[in-house]
Amino acid sequence: MPVSLPTYGQLTHRWGWLVALGIVQLLIGTVGLVISTLFTVASVLAFGAILCASGILTLLSAVFHGQGWKARGVSILISLMYLAAGLVMLFAPLLSAEWLTLMLAGWLIAVGFMRAVKGWQHRPEHGYGWVVLGGVLVFVSGVLLLMSWPGSGFWVIGLFISAELIFAGWTSIIVALAARRAAHNQPPHPDHEAGTPAGLAG
Repeated sequence: MPVSLPTYGQLTHRWGWLVALGIVQLLIGTVGLVISTLFTVASVLAFGAILCASGILTLLSAVFHGQGWKARGVSILISLMYLAAGLVMLFAPLLSAEWLTLMLAGWLIAVGFMRAVKGWQHRPEHGYGWVVLGGVLVFVSGVLLLMSWPGSGFWVIGLFISAELIFAGWTSIIVALAARRAAHNQPPHPDHEAGTPAGLAG
């Protein structure tokens, strides 16, 4: 059954750009896998720059445009925390990567445990085992990261971002090609099938 054009909208005519984007994402992600440490440092530096910019803009807004605002003090405090965290990442990216990896490991352990418990509570419903298995895998991933810390801090962030770029690249290409097929598989317009407009027949 042909997929309707509204599903993909303008992508049916501009799918080539999405393919190009997917190829770029694949290339960057593949390079990131090879140089995961450099990718980790670059990611931390970029995140630090974003935090600094956000902190500065929030601080300027609160100082110069927040007169009479009850939450002005809190906003200034938050902006200073953003700025401090960003500066630490900019001037100590490897140390920041280690601590970010530690937090990621803790998050994976907590989420994996809760997901496994959630799946177990839904037994014997169909598919509960997959939820439990997914939670266990996430939990184990967090434990492995924790066991290899702080060494894992040098590569794990770059690895995660590279994997995400690779998956995003393949997704972009698959969606683009599906949009191209949808455009080619559309039946002709009813007016074209009739050959002659109904008002001119006879």
